[in-house]
Amino acid sequence: MLKSRGFWIGMAVTAIFVGWFVWKNWDKFPDMKRAFEQADWRLALLALPVYFAGLLVRTVRWQYLLRPVKKVSTRRLYPVVIIGLMANNILPARAGELARAYVLGQRERISKTTSLGTIAVDRLFDGVTLIPLMLIVAAVAGDKANFPVFGRNLNFAGLGVVMAALFGVALGALFYLALSDNGRRLLHRMVHRFAPERVKPHVEGLLLSFFEGLHALRSPIDLGVAWVMSLVSWLLEATMYYIVGRAFGLDAGFDVFLLMTAAANLAIAIVATQGGVGAFELVVSKTIIAFSGTAASGVQKDAAAYAIGLHALLLIPVVIIGLALMWSMDLSFSEMLKGRVEDEPAAAGLPVAGEDAAAGVVMQPQPAVEGTGPR
Repeated sequence: MLKSRGFWIGMAVTAIFVGWFVWKNWDKFPDMKRAFEQADWRLALLALPVYFAGLLVRTVRWQYLLRPVKKVSTRRLYPVVIIGLMANNILPARAGELARAYVLGQRERISKTTSLGTIAVDRLFDGVTLIPLMLIVAAVAGDKANFPVFGRNLNFAGLGVVMAALFGVALGALFYLALSDNGRRLLHRMVHRFAPERVKPHVEGLLLSFFEGLHALRSPIDLGVAWVMSLVSWLLEATMYYIVGRAFGLDAGFDVFLLMTAAANLAIAIVATQGGVGAFELVVSKTIIAFSGTAASGVQKDAAAYAIGLHALLLIPVVIIGLALMWSMDLSFSEMLKGRVEDEPAAAGLPVAGEDAAAGVVMQPQPAVEGTGPR
């Protein structure tokens, strides 16, 4: 991991954001310390079950997206989601998604590439849910939905439009690949034309596995249930933000925390910092200040303390629980990131859901972990 360029890029971006945040709030640290001391931590801790309930709902969403590949119980998927989120908080470049695909493959014998197809759809549902929420709240808020960053005035509505375009292109591409034979044939032609001869069978097998993971996009019922689950999960997370805000004495309305939830999570989805550190604090604190109607030092102090406290509650419990689950399954970070799909005869490996035997692509055999972790 330390040799990864992505790791050091993530660390550099994190350092920039953290440095900027500390520089802007350096003179407020004594007041921030008092804000932490005055916070109602019993109320803040009561927000954690709400957050983990939201993660459980997200697990149900992923379960529906996996149904065309294999039916997996929520009880078995939930630990995989926690491990993936923990890895995303520690590793660079959203590598937790690779970890999630690997752990799912080990527990359920589903190909890693097929898993990544379902995860791609799963993550795009976050954008499809968060962007409309941000646009609606920003439109209602009007002129309040602006905040200064690095000397420029940013607008939540404008940010939402840009993100909608980016997520729209990605979602459109996945739908095209899932529903159009022409799209899949185009990719296969590109492989035949540009891929070296010795890797063509391997790449074609990976494409078949990835297309298998997009099958949920063909079911309107599964898509509808997944979107409802996505909406419920983010409303629960916004409720968690609201409860923690009350613990820190913030009296903003629920709509502000809903906008904050959308903006902060979209920001950390595109900014390569470890665990969103720095970028998250920036967006959360600026949102509170923007809707307070004033940039007074008292508001800035409360906003900065709240942003740090909230992020700690989002990161620390998930990291601790995720590490415990990972160790209970006898996994390591290097194992999760190096686990890959190999070119081997199908008969030489274990049957894997979502694989195309004719393509000769199977999951690289690994030590069995069945029964070693939460089921």
